[in-house]
Amino acid sequence: MFRYIAPLLVLLLFSCVESVEIEEQETPSLLVVEAALTDEFKTQHVRLTRSFGFETDTIPPETRARVSVETGQGETYSFSPSADGTYSSDRQFAITPGLTYELVISTPDGTVYRSDPEVLVGTSAIEDLYAVRETNQNGTDGVFIYLDSSPGEGNPTYYRYEYDETYKIVAPNYSSFDFRLTDYDPCTPTPEIEYTLEIVPRTEEVEVCYKTVPSTNVIQNDATTLSEPNIRRFPVRFLGSTDFMIRHRYSILVRQYVQSPAAFSYFQVLEQFSSSESIFNSVQPGFLNGNIRAVGRGEAPVIGYFEVASVSERRLFFNFEEVFPDLEQPPYITNCGLHSSPEAHLSYCIDCVAFPDACGGANPCPMSIVESVDLGLITYVDDNAVGIGTCPGPYIYVERVCGDCTVLGSNIVPEFWIE
Repeated sequence: MFRYIAPLLVLLLFSCVESVEIEEQETPSLLVVEAALTDEFKTQHVRLTRSFGFETDTIPPETRARVSVETGQGETYSFSPSADGTYSSDRQFAITPGLTYELVISTPDGTVYRSDPEVLVGTSAIEDLYAVRETNQNGTDGVFIYLDSSPGEGNPTYYRYEYDETYKIVAPNYSSFDFRLTDYDPCTPTPEIEYTLEIVPRTEEVEVCYKTVPSTNVIQNDATTLSEPNIRRFPVRFLGSTDFMIRHRYSILVRQYVQSPAAFSYFQVLEQFSSSESIFNSVQPGFLNGNIRAVGRGEAPVIGYFEVASVSERRLFFNFEEVFPDLEQPPYITNCGLHSSPEAHLSYCIDCVAFPDACGGANPCPMSIVESVDLGLITYVDDNAVGIGTCPGPYIYVERVCGDCTVLGSNIVPEFWIE
C-alpha cells in the first residue's frame, strides 16, 4: 500500500495544465486513494482519507464509503472499513495475470469514483538483498542496501520499491529496579507533602525493544536504460555509520513492485513534487492526474492511483560490528547523564500565614525525584552513595528514555526477528 501520499501536500503541490484554487475549507473535499493490489494471496487493502485544512495536521479518514474491486470476468470483491480509513477485502484473493481489475468507491455524498481497468504487466523476483560498506556521494561512511532481481513473465522494465526497517534498541542505563510512587499529595497546607516512594523490582521487560519504520519516499527504477534485463546492485537504502538505527541489530524488508509505464510516470512526478523545496511557493497548485475519477461529477476531485502489481520481497539482517568492525557503536539517541536531586519538594499550597519561613525564595535545585516520577520523566539507576549532583538526593536516576526502551519502541519481539 502506498505510504507517501500526504493529503495536505497533495492539496497544495500538484501542478498541471488545469489548475484549481486552493481555499481553506472547514470540511474536507478531496478524496485521497491509496490502493495497490498484488499477486499475493492475502487480504488486500485500500485506504481512503480526505484532504485537510491548514488549521489541523490530522488526516481525516473516509470511513463510510463502499469499496469494491470488479474483475473483467464479472467477479466482485467487497471491502469493509476500519477506523483509520483502511478498507480490507472480505475474502483473500490474488491478482491474476491477464485479468483486468477496476476499483469502485461510493462515498456518503453519493459520488461514485471508478478507476481505469488495470492488469498485471509482468513479474520479477528479488534474488538477493545485501549490505555493503561504502561511502555515498557526499563522502559519508556508511552501508548501502543493494538489491539484485531478475524479470519473469512479461519482461517488466519499471519498478517501485517500499521497505520496512526494524531496529533493536537497548536502554543503556537499564536497571531491574524502578521507582514506585503512591499516595502523592503535592498540595498540603503544611510545608511537607504526602507521598510514599519505593524502589521496587520491575514487572515489565524494558531493556530491549524494537522499532519498525516504513519508508515514506518514492523509490523507482527504470530498467529500460540497462544493457541487460537483470537488475544488479540497485541501491534501495543508505545509512550512515553514525545512524542510531544500526547501533545494535538492524533488519530491512524490501518489497519490489512491477509497474506499468503509466503508474511509473505517475509516481515519478509524485516524487518530484514531494521532494521539492519550494512546494509551498507553487504559483499554480493543482492536481496530478491519476487513473481514478468521479463518474459524471467533474467537481468531485480525487487524487491517487489504483495499482495492480506483481510483488516480490526479501529480508536482510545485520549487526553493526559485522559491517563496521573498526568503529565504535553509533551514539545513543540522547545524552544519558546520571542525575540526582532532593527526594521531595515543598508543598505547592503552603499556608504562608502559618508557615512564613517556608514561603518565598527561589529553589536552586532541580525538580525533585517525586515530581519527576509523578510526571514519568525518570527511571531509577542506583542509590546515591557517592553524592552525584549539585543538590544530591538519595537516588541516582536518568532520563526515562535512557532506562526504559519502551519510550522509543515496543518490548514485544517481532515474529520475524532472529538473532
